[in-house]
Amino acid sequence: MTERSPLSYDLTSRPWIGAQWLDGSESEVSLRDLFARAGDVRRITGDLATQEFAIVRLLLAVLHDAVDGPSDPEAWGDLWDDPKAFAPVDGYLDEHRERFDLLHPRTPFFQVPGLRTGKGEVFSLNRVVADVPTGKPFLSARMPTVERVGFAEAARWLVHAHAYDTSGIKTGVEDDPRVKGGKVYPLGVGWAGTLGGVFVEGETLRETLLLNLIAADEPGIRAEAEDLPAWRRPVSPPGPDGGERVPSGLRDLYTWQTRRVRLHWDDDGVHGVVIGYGDPLTPHNRHAQEPMTAWRRSTAQEKKLKQVPVYLPRQHDPARSAWRGLASLIADATGGQQGAEAAASLAPPVINWVARLTTEGYLPPAFRIRARTVGMTYGTQQSVVDEVVDDRVAMGVVLLDHHHPSFGTQAKGAVADSDAAVRVLGDLARNLASAQDASNDAPDAAKDAAHDLGYAALDGSYRTWLSELGGAEDPYAQRDLWRRTAYRIVHRLGVRLLTEAGDPAWEGRVTEIGKRQVWLHAPLAERMFWRALRRALAQEYTAEPGSPSPTGGLPPVIPQTAPPPTAPQRVRDTTAGLIAPLQSGYLADRSTAVAALARLRRGAGRDLAANADLWGLVDTGPLHAVPEGERRMSDAETEWAENAVHIALTLWASHQQSRSTAMHRATTPAVPTGLGRAVRRLLPADEIDGPVRKRFVRVGTATDLGALTERLRNLVDLLRRDDVPLDYGLLAEQLYRWQAPGGRDTVRRDWGRSFHTPPLTTDTGTDPTAADSEENNAQ
Repeated sequence: MTERSPLSYDLTSRPWIGAQWLDGSESEVSLRDLFARAGDVRRITGDLATQEFAIVRLLLAVLHDAVDGPSDPEAWGDLWDDPKAFAPVDGYLDEHRERFDLLHPRTPFFQVPGLRTGKGEVFSLNRVVADVPTGKPFLSARMPTVERVGFAEAARWLVHAHAYDTSGIKTGVEDDPRVKGGKVYPLGVGWAGTLGGVFVEGETLRETLLLNLIAADEPGIRAEAEDLPAWRRPVSPPGPDGGERVPSGLRDLYTWQTRRVRLHWDDDGVHGVVIGYGDPLTPHNRHAQEPMTAWRRSTAQEKKLKQVPVYLPRQHDPARSAWRGLASLIADATGGQQGAEAAASLAPPVINWVARLTTEGYLPPAFRIRARTVGMTYGTQQSVVDEVVDDRVAMGVVLLDHHHPSFGTQAKGAVADSDAAVRVLGDLARNLASAQDASNDAPDAAKDAAHDLGYAALDGSYRTWLSELGGAEDPYAQRDLWRRTAYRIVHRLGVRLLTEAGDPAWEGRVTEIGKRQVWLHAPLAERMFWRALRRALAQEYTAEPGSPSPTGGLPPVIPQTAPPPTAPQRVRDTTAGLIAPLQSGYLADRSTAVAALARLRRGAGRDLAANADLWGLVDTGPLHAVPEGERRMSDAETEWAENAVHIALTLWASHQQSRSTAMHRATTPAVPTGLGRAVRRLLPADEIDGPVRKRFVRVGTATDLGALTERLRNLVDLLRRDDVPLDYGLLAEQLYRWQAPGGRDTVRRDWGRSFHTPPLTTDTGTDPTAADSEENNAQ
């Protein structure tokens, strides 16, 4: 009877690593095949992004050890240019094949043979399969436990456990001196779990591995002569290996045994695990050993340890896209140092390595990479997995070139522009919420929601802009292009928030700030928004098609060749043209003009079509003319136009009655006479609240044309009382737009902005920034 040979799963020849090929297909391959066909593989794939990160580091340890280097950039360049650069790996894997056997009885891969707890327990695979959330198995298809996995998947999770295993109290294993009462108290998560993982991706796995293959002479990365990966070291004991051992170099670090593991298996696969703590590794000041993370100075740890500086890994924020942290990825050409003071942060050394390759000419400026960011966040004292972070930022390597620092500087500056614009959007949302109610948490919640909205809207556009920046000739012009792009995007979001704010935000509330009353409502919030957004992005205002002008309804600058008048402009011009001769005649006390005004006043509130007395007086012929380049108004638009002209004329007639000065006056930047500004002149300088403001609010909340006309008439009576003029051509244009779909909100915002728009000069010579001080107080 033939004795059965021991079961084996040789990771050098058996498929276990997920690979995505250049044609998009995916399959599992062995270590040997992966290196042999690395130029045909787009990327490693894993059950989680963190698994991919851990396996890439294992592959780098193999490659570093197989080629025994590279020693310097020149040696790296030889590898980059050699299509057979990975050929030594095949013989290397033959040499160490026994240590890559997952099921070997004496030296199982990444395991401790015979590892057992004091009571001989074997635990569920949930302890190493990280896509089954601890305590939340209903979030996984493998509910409630993972009973069995194949050998290939078990190998992937084994590598992942050493990198990202959770912390917490663990059952002690025999011969571990740290066991107390059968348990080992928390010693921290796996080493990669402490990092904000960063590595560089090329177009193929071959490029990816070589781009992350850091030379031994790289400044700031220390390595000892005997830098060995785990499979070239003695099998780990059940407890820590030699006390507080530190990594001897990248090969040691990339295969660091943070856990002691033993898989339990049978012919059909792996069905259980024993796992305990392995070699601890504190994160403080490991920046000279760990290249795949950014680093930040910790003043709290400096005080605690009484040591300066103390750097800790900069971990990823799941709510923050990778491009927003670009400043932490791209180092300054000076290395971030200012005098003798240690830098507040350090870029990932692997990014600095690619920057060196670019600066020294081994990579052409047009070469493109992806900075991949991978990390894991933990909850409940790091004993459970909360989220996995996975993002990437595409860029040209010229952004890293210290000979051309302007590219990287402008890329980081564009992120700062985006941050500033989103803060402005958040302030708008907060102010709109405060205008309705400041007694709860709504303003802060609205601000946070607007921040999320802003970054989400900018995300795709910034990524595209950044990916194209490296191919541009002028990075400063590209920065200006981004500012304009960001302005358009955030501008649209601002209009959306203002539109959605509705009547409560228009009505607002009056509050006292200092000794001054401020009407906090949507138009004031909008005015602050436009101004702050232009300042944040260094932009002059350029209106989007169909969007309201934040100038309070002031007439636009007319170019040398004026475009044909639009329908709203025709309404405005027609109204002003009808009023002009009547107003001059009335002021000259001509009987025909006086009689015409009387007829107009009698027509107030009556339908123009049913008021035959006005047919010969109100000539709406110009509304029906079709200027060259314009289309004919539809029936609905014609009705809106005739209504607007009729209402404006009858209101003006009431306003002008018994007044010896012109009550229709076209608005100008020096003397704005839009509705909001006219109402503002009715109020004392130090008093906002009162019946006048409330009448103005009621105008803005009118929901039909009849109610709007009646409420406007009440305001006009007050304007007539105080001899305050109004631009009735502009009012007619606004009445036309008010009737169009969506026009009510647009016109209301125009009126509100006009209320808060100060004149460039004042009739009395007083400080023209008086309204600005109200705005500043509201901030």
